[in-house]
Amino acid sequence: MQLLTSFTINTDNKNAQAKSTKTQNTQIFKVHFYPKQYVIETNQKTITIDKHLIIDRDNGNLYEKDGAPPQSEHQQMAFSAFLGTIYILDKPFLLLVDEAELICTIDEQDIFQIASVAFLPYEPNEKIVQSAKANEILKMIGHLRKLLVMGFYFSYGYDLTLSKVKQKIEEKTEEKFLWNLNLIRNHLKQQIDRKWLTNIIQGFINYFYLYINGKKLDFYLISRRSCKRAGTRYNARGIDDDGNVANFVETEQIIYYNNHCCSHLQVRGSVPIFWNQRGLLTETKLMRSAELTKSAFKKHFKGLIEDYSRVICLNLMAKKKSAEQMVTEGFEEQVKLNTEELNGNIKYEWFDFHHECKNNDFSQSNPLIRKLMEHIRNFGFYLEDLKTKKVLSVQHGIFRTNCMDCLDRTNFIQTKIAMSVFDLSTKQLGVDFQNLLKMSPIEALDEDSSKITNYFIQYFKNIWADNGDMLSIQYTGTGSTHTNITRTGQRDITGTLDHGTKSLLRFVNQNFVDNDKQETIDILLGNHADITASYSKQIDEKLKTRLQEFCNFSERSILVVTWNVGGQTVPQSYDLNKQIIDYSADIIVIGLQEMVTSGTGLVVGSSQYLQDWDKLIATNLRQKDKYIYIKSKELLGMGLFIYAKERFQDRITKVSYDTIKLGFLGQIANKGAVVIKMLIDDTLICFINCHLEHGQKSLSTRLQSLKDIHQNIFNQIGIGKKKEEKIEQCDYRILFGDLNFRLNLEADKVITSTQRHKLFIDQSRIHEAKEILQQLQKYDEILTNREQNQYLKQYKEADINFLPTYKFEPYSNIYDKLRTPSWTDRILVGQHEHCEHKYQYYKCHDINYSDHRPVSALINLKTRKEIAEKKSDVISSIYKTES
Repeated sequence: MQLLTSFTINTDNKNAQAKSTKTQNTQIFKVHFYPKQYVIETNQKTITIDKHLIIDRDNGNLYEKDGAPPQSEHQQMAFSAFLGTIYILDKPFLLLVDEAELICTIDEQDIFQIASVAFLPYEPNEKIVQSAKANEILKMIGHLRKLLVMGFYFSYGYDLTLSKVKQKIEEKTEEKFLWNLNLIRNHLKQQIDRKWLTNIIQGFINYFYLYINGKKLDFYLISRRSCKRAGTRYNARGIDDDGNVANFVETEQIIYYNNHCCSHLQVRGSVPIFWNQRGLLTETKLMRSAELTKSAFKKHFKGLIEDYSRVICLNLMAKKKSAEQMVTEGFEEQVKLNTEELNGNIKYEWFDFHHECKNNDFSQSNPLIRKLMEHIRNFGFYLEDLKTKKVLSVQHGIFRTNCMDCLDRTNFIQTKIAMSVFDLSTKQLGVDFQNLLKMSPIEALDEDSSKITNYFIQYFKNIWADNGDMLSIQYTGTGSTHTNITRTGQRDITGTLDHGTKSLLRFVNQNFVDNDKQETIDILLGNHADITASYSKQIDEKLKTRLQEFCNFSERSILVVTWNVGGQTVPQSYDLNKQIIDYSADIIVIGLQEMVTSGTGLVVGSSQYLQDWDKLIATNLRQKDKYIYIKSKELLGMGLFIYAKERFQDRITKVSYDTIKLGFLGQIANKGAVVIKMLIDDTLICFINCHLEHGQKSLSTRLQSLKDIHQNIFNQIGIGKKKEEKIEQCDYRILFGDLNFRLNLEADKVITSTQRHKLFIDQSRIHEAKEILQQLQKYDEILTNREQNQYLKQYKEADINFLPTYKFEPYSNIYDKLRTPSWTDRILVGQHEHCEHKYQYYKCHDINYSDHRPVSALINLKTRKEIAEKKSDVISSIYKTES
């Protein structure tokens, strides 16, 4: 039987190619292959489970059974660890560790690094190889093989996700460091013994020992990378709405000496605001306003305070570099906004590393460490008496260090803090380390390694340099640019050349390698757009039918405005409140078309027009109520602006946008869509501002454009192909703009009807006026094509009780006789079955700035807030029913 384990993938990764003499298959898990099942047994000496595990290959169900596996003829193989089930596209595989390298032993438990992995398909091999996606699946398996030998570690008896102190207080596995959580989630819900599934972390683990004063000192360094907001350098930056930051790493320094165990923790992580760097020149941008950042920032630090008590933020970025200055100022603004709410438990320290350590004099970082010594002493460290098992002290605070990437400068400063803590801890254990060195320990790190005779300093510098290299490889694809400094204490010519080489390689990786790596990480963590886990989808579908059991519901008002301004400049003194924004809704959404109409303006871009309108809208809304800016985005003269009342700032999350060009060649003309989606509590709402093709004979083009928008928005090929909800997955979709759908009737007949309508209104003959509009609507392209078009029929619209909104002669209320007046400007709402919406009004505004009239709709939506505990109970009941 040919297995996918037999495929060999060539790789240039030195860690993958190197075959250490320690590499082995521990043969702890034996897998039996049957046509309909996999059956797994354990080596009873290492993992004691008196049952065997059965995995149904048809549906993914897992269950345990007493006795030996069936004795019919079958194939079997032994593996080092079982990591769970991974979905690659829509195909499930068992993921197992084949060979592993013994790194060290902690508390009599062996720690291994993954050296190779195996993929066992649920479906027969032949079926996968013959499928249309075979090449893509095999390519992804190849990438996963490379990724999983890049600093992934496991142990059978030592929970690597937990620090010493958390192990002592019997904490559960720390999910943010558990890199195979996505692979085991459904297995655990089926209530199998946890011993079947092996935890893996990514990061760094190494060890050395030596003797001090005749006693053995064991030194361990463990770095745990978070799997939340995981990715490569330019694809994962900043914070997300749940408070997770990119490249978050907890590093634990552990020493065993004189019958005591000491542990000290530090963390690093990307600046906790919404920012990114993209493109060939890696332009830096702040993605959210300070108001919308505040909630995520608080979540991040509340998590740190819960885990580590107090927090000191060490920011090592340069204010003279524009990108670093921008991000630093955003960081400092959030510290000021949130310090009081966080009860003063965070402090901020800025140290311009490059400026202070100019001319490669890295000893100039020592004044910072001395300045921090009071905090280092006050924070302390975990100390346990190994004879009595009594905890003598715990750590009372954490240093959170960052630079731009949280790699090179960060690792250097963390090394010096770690040395300071080592000096303090050995003093408490009866060793005057400074006296042994005959100099300050942090200054010893600056000494040329060739002149250092103390073995501990050499080992210490090397293990921290190795840590920096591994974390850098995982995030950027190259080792640390400061390895030479950490390892030797100096920046020599070799180090300078190495820095330049690694910087060039990082640039190459950023533009040619990182996208594949990001995609692979997303597959492993279940964040990839093309993953279809059928079992999970079934659970999600059942959850939708039981929302009432775990949700609280509220009503929100949303005012939506659409206006084709025809390239007209509206002065900053214009009173939008009086003319258009006539209701203080919870959320205000304004979609403009043709903010600029000139070819030059479209080519150059309409960002200045967006800024002018943002300013005008914000000025008006401030006069109405306390509104905060949520997001605005422009494309080819279109602008979409969203504001919300201040009280909603913590309830609006996961704001994202996308655009699509629909004009000639998708480039030059001013047709397309700007889309912004966001969560209000746990309800996903999408706003789609469109400008579709004009012309009486362009119906098919407009319908095709709707298809393109719905199929491509939030689904376009991008970095990593992150899993993201598409338009049709949103709870509510509000489609509006200059949709350009026409009335299929002669212009003169429509104009005559509009004149009669005005006459009836003047005579208060309301019923007859309404009948005229109803007769005209029989010729409206949206109404006549709704049932036949799969995208139009998803939407509903309130009754239209106003005259056609296009086309008027400039600055007048007279229709252009050469065009058929039509309702081109529309606001429609689509929703899922469990949702409810109601138009409070739908009207046209008599403003003659352009040849279109603005239209607004006040819409009430029912939104939901999920109660996590109740949802968990419902999910458990669904699993029980399914099993």
